[in-house]
Amino acid sequence: MRIETNHVIIRDFERKDAENLYRTVREKNILRFMPDGAEIGDSPQAYFGYIDWHQNKKDSTNIYENKRYVIALPDTDEMIGMVGMGLEDTLNEVEVAYFMSENYQRKGYTEEAVNALVNWCFRMSDIKYLILTIDCVNTPSCHLAEKCGFELFEKRMPIGHKQQNMESDSYFYYRKYRSLS
Repeated sequence: MRIETNHVIIRDFERKDAENLYRTVREKNILRFMPDGAEIGDSPQAYFGYIDWHQNKKDSTNIYENKRYVIALPDTDEMIGMVGMGLEDTLNEVEVAYFMSENYQRKGYTEEAVNALVNWCFRMSDIKYLILTIDCVNTPSCHLAEKCGFELFEKRMPIGHKQQNMESDSYFYYRKYRSLS
């Protein structure tokens, strides 16, 4: 996949991204809200298997498959973040996921990438809506969701289990519906 927007490129992972991926998933707030990224390995080379796995799916347009893509700068092709989607197992709905390196936050890059991926998902499928689940304490991510047109449906508190990758005991459930036009 390759999507070019005004300020970013969304593309498939390549092995050259291993160093930036390794470093970025260890940044304070990404590690706080998406700790599973740092569990892949203890060196950039440990991420080659993860990257290769995504490379094997690079021609797929099935939005239900768990896929992640690089958010890169157009002039350098440097990875600055990640965006992706796939079936959220406990909810059985297609969820969008994202993170941005702290050096590139609050510049509009994540919003642009999320919007581009959401539009691609709607073009590639007949799905009625996409979701986001965001830890209630992750206020910046909630603001971004709303800027991208996701509507807050409810605050959820799982009973009997802790939602994966959640710091608090509850999360916000957002939806974005396909445009009728």
